[in-house]
Amino acid sequence: MNFKALTIRTKLILMLSLSAIVALSVLSVTSAYYIVHNQREQSLHNLTQIAQITGENVQASLMFDDEESATKILAPLKINPSIEEGILYTPANKIFASYFNEGLTLSQKKSILKRPLQKLSPDVEELVSWNQISVVVPIKVNDELIGYLKLDSDTKEIEKAIISQLLRLLLSGGGIIIIIILLSFKLHKTFTTPIYKLLDIMDDVSIHNKYDVTIDIDSHDEFKDLYAGFSYMLSTINTQNKKIALIHQQTRDSIEYSANIQKALLPKEPAMQNFFEDSFTIWEPKDTVGGDIYLFETLRHEDEALLMVIDCTGHGVPGAFVTMIVKAIEKEIVAKLVKSDFDINPAIIMQYFNKHMRLLLRQDEKESFANAGFDGGIMYINKRKNIIRYAGSNTPLFLVEGEDLRVIKSDKESIGYKKSNPDYVFKMHEIKITQETKIYLTTDGYLDQTGGEKGFLFGKKRFSKLVDYAHHKEYFEQKKIFENSFDAYRQQNEVKDDRTLIAFKINPSQGEKR
Repeated sequence: MNFKALTIRTKLILMLSLSAIVALSVLSVTSAYYIVHNQREQSLHNLTQIAQITGENVQASLMFDDEESATKILAPLKINPSIEEGILYTPANKIFASYFNEGLTLSQKKSILKRPLQKLSPDVEELVSWNQISVVVPIKVNDELIGYLKLDSDTKEIEKAIISQLLRLLLSGGGIIIIIILLSFKLHKTFTTPIYKLLDIMDDVSIHNKYDVTIDIDSHDEFKDLYAGFSYMLSTINTQNKKIALIHQQTRDSIEYSANIQKALLPKEPAMQNFFEDSFTIWEPKDTVGGDIYLFETLRHEDEALLMVIDCTGHGVPGAFVTMIVKAIEKEIVAKLVKSDFDINPAIIMQYFNKHMRLLLRQDEKESFANAGFDGGIMYINKRKNIIRYAGSNTPLFLVEGEDLRVIKSDKESIGYKKSNPDYVFKMHEIKITQETKIYLTTDGYLDQTGGEKGFLFGKKRFSKLVDYAHHKEYFEQKKIFENSFDAYRQQNEVKDDRTLIAFKINPSQGEKR
């Protein structure tokens, strides 16, 4: 075949099709390698994060030898169908608690339970094979090793990603070749009209943001350098855009999965509904995850409970990390209270949080870069004794007794920060339940929201008026009133912070129960 004798259109078809085939072949190989490597790293990273978070949650269970609690904490692993099993070991390499995916057979479970850890290391151990990802995380409390958590995950997600990408490459490659052939019939005048071609491409890029345009730079005239420079610029932009899009998607996927974990830490609706005569909850993170968290636990009997509304440092991912620490400390506190005969004082619980947050984050050390903590309120309710005890950190309590509304001020001292006073003594407020009592406890995401005609804060005064107006209504109506009032006041202003509001009603019991 005499290539020189071929028409321009035929040359274009041959050159562009061959270039596309070569490019797609190279792209297929490099993409497959990149996907395998990247997906394996991402899956390993995600599994390690889950193991570390779960390990923190089971610290109290290991310390207090609470196998049942540990099993319950491992149960939410079923949210991730890729996790095949999670085994909690003691430092002596004995199985303490376990979780298995429903897809495993009984014989597989027995076989797994017979296998001890092959290596006991004080560091995180990670292993990736073609069909399984394994992570072993040591569980420590104050640098003391109290156990190990081993999670095994399948590699189905990696396989799906590879197959999906290869199919996309094949489909897009075939489409590109067809498009190239069709365009070649239309662009046979390209070499005689280079300026118009370049202008057309520039318009396409500027109007539609299309950076994957193929430009023929096999030219021997004065336009060669111009075409080459423009083609390189588009290729660089396109490559950067793809990297940015991939990083964004990976980050988004991680945050959305973290949101599922954070939601699993919140109390179940029936727990509070059964305890109180009526109640409602508003929990709205500013971002997908947030720094607000509320916690509710019954204690030594069904009429005794602890309620916490916590606003941790910042919002988004940093705030969500701090809520995990708060949850871990809360679990430790509740475990101690359940086994005690203490006269429970929320002010002392505040002090406990204040000291242990600083210790866990090493914020009592001058060289520490961490500076995290929280504001919030802790409430102890005993329906048998008809009392509510409250201690607050920059979080007032709104209280309606009969028709009288009053606000209980909190201490102006934050919890756990480097500058927080570890010896600060919080004030406890005790409320006798002698008549129908309604409680409203909110983080500053509601009170500090800007809006209205002048852009002022929502504020305590406006919130008090809203409580005074709404408390007569049924609680499902009250929830709508508080949500709608917030949105109406905010108008077009950006939401400033995470927002949590807990409201409940309680009546005095007939005498103290024994």
